[in-house]
Amino acid sequence: MAQELFLYETLCEQLAARIRRGGFAPGERLPSVRVLSKTFGVSVNTTIQSLHKLEMDGYIEVRERSGAYVREQLPAIGLSANLSHFPVLPVEVSLSDEILHYMEPYALSQALHLGIALPDASLMPVEKVMRLWRDASRRHTRTLWDYSHPNGLPLLTRQLALRSMGHEVAIADNDILVTNGCMEAIELALRAVTRPGDVVAVESPTYYGSLLALEVLGRRALEVPTHYRDGICLYSLEQAFRRGQVKACIVSCNVQNPLGYVMSTERKRRLVQLSSQYQVPLIENDIWGDTAYGGDTPPAKAFDHSGMVIYCNSFSKSLMPGLRLGWVAGGRFHDRLRELKQISSITTAAGPQLVMARFLESGGYAQHLVQLRAALHRQVGEALELVRQAFPPGTWVHPPEGGCVLWVRLPEHRDSRKLFQQALDDGIHIFPGSVFSVGPRHVDFMRLNVGSALTPEVREKIRRLGGLAAELQ
Repeated sequence: MAQELFLYETLCEQLAARIRRGGFAPGERLPSVRVLSKTFGVSVNTTIQSLHKLEMDGYIEVRERSGAYVREQLPAIGLSANLSHFPVLPVEVSLSDEILHYMEPYALSQALHLGIALPDASLMPVEKVMRLWRDASRRHTRTLWDYSHPNGLPLLTRQLALRSMGHEVAIADNDILVTNGCMEAIELALRAVTRPGDVVAVESPTYYGSLLALEVLGRRALEVPTHYRDGICLYSLEQAFRRGQVKACIVSCNVQNPLGYVMSTERKRRLVQLSSQYQVPLIENDIWGDTAYGGDTPPAKAFDHSGMVIYCNSFSKSLMPGLRLGWVAGGRFHDRLRELKQISSITTAAGPQLVMARFLESGGYAQHLVQLRAALHRQVGEALELVRQAFPPGTWVHPPEGGCVLWVRLPEHRDSRKLFQQALDDGIHIFPGSVFSVGPRHVDFMRLNVGSALTPEVREKIRRLGGLAAELQ
């Protein structure tokens, strides 16, 4: 096994060097697997592994039924060291104590909050939303007092469905179930398609809330290597599907947390095809999708012809976390989701639903998103440059395609868990990378929330954080 690992890594390095020297031009198709195996004197399996690593490192893209092609834009030298390559094995999740430990400082009002991922309230139309709330209280008192339909208020579900009208596969009104935030949607989805002890495929790194849900529900995680630009490795995922290793898969295709990528349409289609082909439900967390800088971006659900994608979303990141308003479109699993909702929280409060329905109907939400995306794009760009200036040489950070977080890797394998405490002592709250993976694969990473304006005070704190990172042993 050790010899095989050495061979595929060596072959990968040789091919990468040849690509960089111009031996294979951008857009050129590489020789077939069998030709490469014969040329380099290695097994077909070793060649496939090396091509898989080249794809993960950003040198090639593998096109279905066509072959491997050199990318038009190659990664920066040394960038592949920031990607994780590891055996894909199911593991128990045990992160709740660690996650709660890192979340607690959010309650400290005097700290600079770079830990919890959330755009600043100053970027949100708070007054408009509150006016709608006051109006709903006057005009719809009985509706606010009573239970709403288990699916949600028709006025809201209609507006949510309309947002998908341009998709290849639109979501119907009666396929939507309104929830108390995105996490309830994800929890209901997991309970609908898995049982305690089942294995669920997740990205690595992934949102720690998904890992916490798996732990609480007694599911195991199978971490799949995930590229900072292209998303979850479809090759590794298909191997897991083919072996029958997993009962479901949780993914974020748009503005993934913490990496910030937007998966290409081609890869989204392929992901949904794999879900349908192997009959593995796909739980899609699209909570950051509305913040993509490039504008409206279709989720994987948009290509779901077989109903295998359970789409989960909310307005917590794009408008107002206090609304606690989310939704799930369950496809073929809708009836089971509704049963679970009724024995969980019965229904979702009518007030937030009325407010959001009116905001969507008026066009106010669409207008808000245009302004929000522009503001976040500007702030994140400024913060990115500041981090590159203030942090020690060798620090790695890749520009996200939406949202307001930066995924930062410290040089020389410095432990961000140590930096967490030192930063907190200086009034700075960060989130270490260790909780974005079940295994100890991201301890030298951290996630920074840069959803607030870079005031002189914030700039000084980020410079101080960079100084602490430089001093870290």
